[in-house]
Amino acid sequence: MRLPHVSAARAPESENSATLDNLLSIIYGMSSTAFESLQFDLSPERITALAAMTDEAAAGATAGWHEISGALQADREAADVDAIATAFDYRMSEAGEDAESVFASAWTIGGKTYPAPPSALPTSVADLWEKVSERASSSPVRARLHDLLFTLRRQPRHIHAEPACVAYQELSKQDWIPLYRALALVRTLDIARQMGRDDLAQSAVEQMITDAREYIKDAEWHPGVSMRLVDRLVAEKKPPDEVDDLLAAARARYAADPHIEVEVATLQRRRAKGDTAELERIDREIAAIWLAAAENSSGIQKVGHLTPAIEYARNHGHNDMADQATRTLQSIESDELEMQSFRSTIDVPREKIDQWIDRFADHDWRTGLLHFSRGDGGHPPSGHIDNNRAQVDVLRQEAPLLSMTTRVMLGGDGLPRWQPQNDDDRELQQLAFVESFTMRVCAPLFDQALLAIGARHNPSREELEGLFAERPAVTPDIARVLADSLLRFWSGDHEACAYLLAPKIETMLRNLARGLDEAVYQTQRSNTPGKYVGVGVLLRILGKRGLDESWGRYLAMLLSSPMGFNIRNELAHGFFEDIPRPLVALLIQAALYVTTLHPGAA
Repeated sequence: MRLPHVSAARAPESENSATLDNLLSIIYGMSSTAFESLQFDLSPERITALAAMTDEAAAGATAGWHEISGALQADREAADVDAIATAFDYRMSEAGEDAESVFASAWTIGGKTYPAPPSALPTSVADLWEKVSERASSSPVRARLHDLLFTLRRQPRHIHAEPACVAYQELSKQDWIPLYRALALVRTLDIARQMGRDDLAQSAVEQMITDAREYIKDAEWHPGVSMRLVDRLVAEKKPPDEVDDLLAAARARYAADPHIEVEVATLQRRRAKGDTAELERIDREIAAIWLAAAENSSGIQKVGHLTPAIEYARNHGHNDMADQATRTLQSIESDELEMQSFRSTIDVPREKIDQWIDRFADHDWRTGLLHFSRGDGGHPPSGHIDNNRAQVDVLRQEAPLLSMTTRVMLGGDGLPRWQPQNDDDRELQQLAFVESFTMRVCAPLFDQALLAIGARHNPSREELEGLFAERPAVTPDIARVLADSLLRFWSGDHEACAYLLAPKIETMLRNLARGLDEAVYQTQRSNTPGKYVGVGVLLRILGKRGLDESWGRYLAMLLSSPMGFNIRNELAHGFFEDIPRPLVALLIQAALYVTTLHPGAA
């Protein structure tokens, strides 16, 4: 059904904004309408036509409200159709999601968010939704429009709450896919509880119990559906008696998947609140679920099961189970992980490489090493922080799966070192990915440049020690080690160079912090002996005292961060079987950079 006309005045848009909006519209089928200053035709004839059109669009929908929006796409040039379709573009946020409203934006791309939060839309859009909701007959249309108006606190709220609940319950019995039928019931219960409508809530609870039981028994796998229903029932102030039976049935049904079984057991634990013995029993069962899954798996999957077993057992005081899982974890050999290496080639003309090397090696060796210490024109081998952050934004848009994938960082022994715990961690991991990639690309170039300095000039030990002794923050002992490290690198003994140099970089950073009168020593606490803070803490201290952020992140990525190469710790624990020479070249570069730092230095 196509509409014959629309009457609306549009606000002017900037050329750049219109271009981006139109691009998003082409790619994602989104609205390109700016709703500001729109005045819609709210005549009975127009509203009746819009309601009929929207009902027709909903008739073929079975997999979500977005299908209604998609069915209206051809007519979205009409501003009022566009406003109606936008109502079905919202994504329903769920419990635990950080969202301002139950209706969340579908996309955030290039700094543009679509749709805008319902509260940010002009009143004229809500007026249109209300008029259409009064004339619409289909359950999905009435449910979505009344719920949006209820969420917007359109007064009086009860005239939207009850129709929304009724429509959602109707939808839950229609031929939509199970997930959306379950979400409709969950939303019904939420609205009913907010409005104190125990009658509507009880009706929803009864239907949720029936549906959850059927989904759990169904031969088809429906954990994402049944567990949404059960989770919401458990969250009730007074959960129904049937909840415990549903949890037991779900635990048995989904025992083949440890992640789902743990989710169910966690809900059982919530039910046992205050019962110490029952909580302890369930805690041991949860750790045992992960241990059993590890026993029946191999390689990296086994590691993935043992890691949460250790964490959960340790956090809940079951050290015997944590020790058991740890012993199993550390017995896994690196070759059992079946990890794969991926290599890519970057073709750079040889003359370009030679020109870059000559920037360091064509000078007197002293000048060459000074230039080498400054990285690439004053920037570290990991790149400038602003450029790296910009690259993270590019990756987020061009490779969204990479940004959404959680990556576990393994150490040289093949055991897990670190994985992100929240969105801030994931953002840092993306930045670390860009930095470490740049370092891998640059490392061979710095390696060749350093070799060329040694081959062309061949400075003596005495000359090298004399050069480093001139640096304010370099002690005679460190000057000796720096000279020895360079000579070993040039003679082909780069592994010994790495083991000599890594701890001395930490020493220089510590001396620098002490020179700034910073507290870097921790006295004994109970049975914990006194000690100096590590490289990561030292770099954070120096960052607050003026260390350039780009260089600070480079040093952390190279020396101490589990998101990066972590050379200081991996070397100290003997996890490098054969440290690559280009990586040692970066270690030397970092050491030479640190020698240029001293209190008061720019």
